[in-house]
Amino acid sequence: MTALYRLGGDEFSIELSGTGLVRPSRRDELREVLGNLIENARNAGAHRLQVTVGDGAVRLMDDGEGIPSALLERVFEPRFSTTTSGAGLGLAIVRRLVEGWGARIEIQSTEGRGTSVSIRWPD
Repeated sequence: MTALYRLGGDEFSIELSGTGLVRPSRRDELREVLGNLIENARNAGAHRLQVTVGDGAVRLMDDGEGIPSALLERVFEPRFSTTTSGAGLGLAIVRRLVEGWGARIEIQSTEGRGTSVSIRWPD
């Protein structure tokens, strides 16, 4: 999937590291989750996205605009968006899928510095 983003020709790069092993998830759902998170990073003006897989987690860290702290707690709400495009359903769907795998998703962000998203499976 990351190869498709590399073909985009823009100044967006994805760096992959880690073991490459992902805990229980459905392949098509994992593709949807990662695609949504990658697209969110691009929409936030990120030039670089680091994806690390291992130790029962997938972590994505971008260097985009970040999310204002006042809005961070609302990002998983259906129909909530920080942009004028889209329906605001992406992260609500991502959260539902991740929780369906028995995992949890966490987002940390610093406005002007970027966002980190972690998906963690229980030990």
